[in-house]
Amino acid sequence: MKFIKYSALKFIFASTSLTLSTFAIYAQQRIPDIDTVIASWEPQQLSITSLNEAEKVLSSSRYISAKGNERERVARFANSMRANFTSLNTGQQERLVILEARLLQGTHRFEEAKQHLKQIAHFHSPAAYLLMADIAKQQGDVKNAKENCERLVGKTSFLIAFTCMVNAEFSRNPQVKLLQKLKAFETYTSNARPSELQWFYEVLADMSLQLGYPEAALEYLSQTEFEKLPISALLVWSNANFQLKNYEAVTTTLARNVPDIKKADDGLLLKWAIAERAQGITSSTVQSQLSKNMEIRVWREDSSHAAQVAMYFLDIEQNSPLALKFAEINWQYAQALSDRKLLERARKANGESTNA
Repeated sequence: MKFIKYSALKFIFASTSLTLSTFAIYAQQRIPDIDTVIASWEPQQLSITSLNEAEKVLSSSRYISAKGNERERVARFANSMRANFTSLNTGQQERLVILEARLLQGTHRFEEAKQHLKQIAHFHSPAAYLLMADIAKQQGDVKNAKENCERLVGKTSFLIAFTCMVNAEFSRNPQVKLLQKLKAFETYTSNARPSELQWFYEVLADMSLQLGYPEAALEYLSQTEFEKLPISALLVWSNANFQLKNYEAVTTTLARNVPDIKKADDGLLLKWAIAERAQGITSSTVQSQLSKNMEIRVWREDSSHAAQVAMYFLDIEQNSPLALKFAEINWQYAQALSDRKLLERARKANGESTNA
């Protein structure tokens, strides 16, 4: 180590190892004495050198241990690969296109992502079908989501294809029978990969929570070690605890497991802050960090985090006009059932009609 003195898948691509995320360092200049130690940084992270590494780095951005620079690093790699696209073989081109589409999806550029994926439509990639199904679900297009899920049959594990289909249908019509339908498939999961099984239980947990069964949701999530749950599952875990009024469990568990709140996911910080407010805590480092993050997102009119901004101004810093503004921005891009409910809630807070 060198030393320097300065002040410094709601979707998984389970069977395809797809994954997606930012890089920044700085140094303070000064004139040192000849014997002064002027270095004090961890070795700079090397550039990504392969598609395998890029997919793994992007995957790591989905977890609580993320460094916060993953997506930028992957974007840099993708840009360098794109410059030599014609020299890549067919498989490499396909993986690069999917990687780029995931980056677009991550900033709610759904239409661009779909157009991008048309480059590889003739390859019949299961990873592409999974991504297109997820995008369609986020846009509220359940028919298209189910069609892409159905195309997975025979191209990936049946567990992934079946979970995808049931999850898509549930997103439009939450019913107990769909939860039971997916739960019955648990008998056939003995040979599933850990990542597939984790997603299967996350979907069951989310369905259970939406149907008003928070205890069942927590039980499904407990099938995976807490630190191995992706952020999407941790948000379900938080909401399940909220329904049970286990606010202290949320704050203490996150305090124990989040390595650096400055790099923590905004959605997770939001849940953490809500849990603190429920316990009467009105000031904390978590809430201060969240406030700073939201100020930046408001200034940028950030569409990719618009839902979180809207919830912040509904649940933490009451400002119904701003909440409505960002709920409407979010609705322009994402039109799942949860997005509709958020828009209706924001409209109600502003005394408006709740029809989306």
